[in-house]
Amino acid sequence: MLSKNDELLDSWLGEFKSKSTRRVYRAGVRDYAKKLNIDDLQKYVKDSPNVTEDIRRYLTLLEGKPSKTVSTYVGAVKVFLQDKGVKVPDEAWKKIKRRGFMPKRIRATTRDKKPTKAQLKRILNYVDVKGKALILFLVSSGGRVGETLRLKIEDFDFEADPPRVHIRGEITKGGVGERTAYFSYEARDALKDWLAIKDSMHKRDGSTYKDDRVFPFVLSTANDLFNRACDKAGIGTRDKRTERRVIHLHSLRKFFRTKIGLDLDMTHALMGHAEYLDQSYLRQEQGEIAEAYLEAMPNVSVYGGQGPEIKSLEEENQQLKDRLSSLEAEFKVLKGLIVESLNGNRQG
Repeated sequence: MLSKNDELLDSWLGEFKSKSTRRVYRAGVRDYAKKLNIDDLQKYVKDSPNVTEDIRRYLTLLEGKPSKTVSTYVGAVKVFLQDKGVKVPDEAWKKIKRRGFMPKRIRATTRDKKPTKAQLKRILNYVDVKGKALILFLVSSGGRVGETLRLKIEDFDFEADPPRVHIRGEITKGGVGERTAYFSYEARDALKDWLAIKDSMHKRDGSTYKDDRVFPFVLSTANDLFNRACDKAGIGTRDKRTERRVIHLHSLRKFFRTKIGLDLDMTHALMGHAEYLDQSYLRQEQGEIAEAYLEAMPNVSVYGGQGPEIKSLEEENQQLKDRLSSLEAEFKVLKGLIVESLNGNRQG
């Protein structure tokens, strides 16, 4: 049964379209209620509280928390109270900031890291087919996890070279950033392996993955599979100050950004940063972008190079195999002639 606080929150959060906004706002308001021992938020807002003093007290209780968390939580509380008719006066809010209650610099405190290729190989040893497909796609495409979980099978072109995917505008962050992105051959192969069995696989609740989305599960599921794999691989390190993971699913996007090796504008454009899409990406021929990505593909391929130079080596290898087959055939002929000659000498 929902508590009175959760009932009120659910009603209020239903006004927001974004799932991430709802999740963050819920966490902020619930933390505020918990720290200030508010059992009934509805009664709290009706009783005309001294919110200026309560916000000060809440900020004091948040002391030592990461600046980004403080800013986000207090912002959520401020919006909630304002929507419920209880507003912190502008002058009082300015005074709170001037008195140093709010952090001056808003930044992530956790020193997260991008994984190395060696670490990614270890992580991939501990995921299933869908996990491998998801990780290799994120590593080589630079896509956001939220966007990726909403991609449909029809968005992918596995036959293109390099393989590509259409990131629809309605699934992008803030509704902007529609684009064509690319991914590696190894990601393509992993995706095909997953799609071949997806519809017949069952979730823990007994339902199947049959859906028009490639990855029909929620963000928490994606995070859990990645975090469990990191722990099993021995790299589930946490920041000592914040207790947050140093390597997490979003780190794969950081890996792409630093490893792809393309110019800054194209890199940001491929990742869906709207300002770069406007400035450079949309002015270039798609073929030129695809060609540039193809050359850079080995940089974001976990198991080795996958670009044109590998194709050349594969062709050379095939030629050597053909030559070996030819030599084996010639050897058989020579062997037959020798045996025939020896048998003729014996009879003579």
